[in-house]
Amino acid sequence: MPSRIEKLEAHASHLLDAFIRLTERYSLLDPMLFDSEIPKLRGSGKQARGFLTLRHSLFLSCAQDIAKLTLDSDKRTPSIKSLVAALEDAALCRELRDRFSLWVIPSAETETDPEIIEALRRIELGEQAERRTQFDEILSRVRANWTDLSNMGYLSAFLTIRDKVSAHTEVMLVADKYQFLDIGTLGIKWSDMKVAIGAMRDLVEDLGLLIRNAGFAWDSLDEQLGRASLAFWLEAKSAT
Repeated sequence: MPSRIEKLEAHASHLLDAFIRLTERYSLLDPMLFDSEIPKLRGSGKQARGFLTLRHSLFLSCAQDIAKLTLDSDKRTPSIKSLVAALEDAALCRELRDRFSLWVIPSAETETDPEIIEALRRIELGEQAERRTQFDEILSRVRANWTDLSNMGYLSAFLTIRDKVSAHTEVMLVADKYQFLDIGTLGIKWSDMKVAIGAMRDLVEDLGLLIRNAGFAWDSLDEQLGRASLAFWLEAKSAT
């Protein structure tokens, strides 16, 4: 049976993978929302319907993933909410802090001079203390950032989209008529999605550091996705 930390590590890893997939989809949606040239080229004439369908589908897919990856409470589903809740366990945090602080200096393994070995040991202990402090700082930041994100109105709007539009198509009685939920009534803006994904990235990164003691090359991913999105839309431009 996997240990509690092993399960938590697996969830943090799956959360990262799922968030990367969300980021990939959003990289195609973003130019449709914020690049004024793309709607002009693809959002009018014979291409208009396809453009609007693609934009709507990408938006719903991203909204569904934002809600799922932030607010799902199912223990089998990795989410920011569930991982932050797990970190409320003081004993678990102590174990994670101990793991985070371990920092072995390779040269100490082959050194024979007792004075040098002792000096290296003191350096190692100092670095471990610094990393314990760093762990606590990251944990405090995660809790504060999650409180801020979870209180944002747009997050509950994305949850409504997931529950009533995307994952389940719900109709409601309005003025004696049944009709689909109008997303426009939820009070969200295009920019809310970009802001939400940015806030999620900070939390996913910090949770990875706390639980897996591992970072991620976000700059490299941004560069790759930026090139892919640019190539896609430049091809669209050249085809007109």
